[in-house]
Amino acid sequence: MVHHKNRFFTLRAELGDGRAMPSSAQTVIAQIRSSVLDLHGDYGAGCTMPSLSVRFFDPSSSICAIRVDREFAEMVRTSIALVTQLDKREVRLRVLHMAGNMRSCKAVVRRQLDRHLRARLASKSALPVRKREEALHAHQEAVSELDRTQL
Repeated sequence: MVHHKNRFFTLRAELGDGRAMPSSAQTVIAQIRSSVLDLHGDYGAGCTMPSLSVRFFDPSSSICAIRVDREFAEMVRTSIALVTQLDKREVRLRVLHMAGNMRSCKAVVRRQLDRHLRARLASKSALPVRKREEALHAHQEAVSELDRTQL
C-alpha cells in the first residue's frame, strides 16, 4: 500500500474592507489554483490539481485549511502569496502554519479559532448579551465542524 505524503496549510484571509470572508471554499481554492497557473503554468496546475483541496473553511473567522501533496507544497505556498482578490475584493492570504499531519493542523486551527473568539469578545466588551451569545455559538459550530472534518 502506498502512503501519500501531504502538507496542510492553515490560512487566514485578511480582507482590505474589513468585512467577512467570502461564503464559499470553492472561491478560495479557485483563486489559489488560478495563482498556481499564473505563476507555474500548466505544469504547476497539472501537478497540484489532483491533491489541492480545502479541508476546513470558516468564513466568520476567515480561517481556512488546505491540503496538497508534499512534493508540490512549496509551489502552492508561493502561489498563495500572489492571491490578491477574492470575489472582486482585495484580500491577502497569510499562511499561518504548514503541517505535516492532520492532527497538528487541527490543533493550529483550533488555537486560531479560540484566539479569534477571545479577540472578538475582548475588543467589544460592551457587546449586548445576544451578540456575545451569537459569537460563542458561531465559535462552537466552527469547532464542532473542525472535529468532524477528516483533514
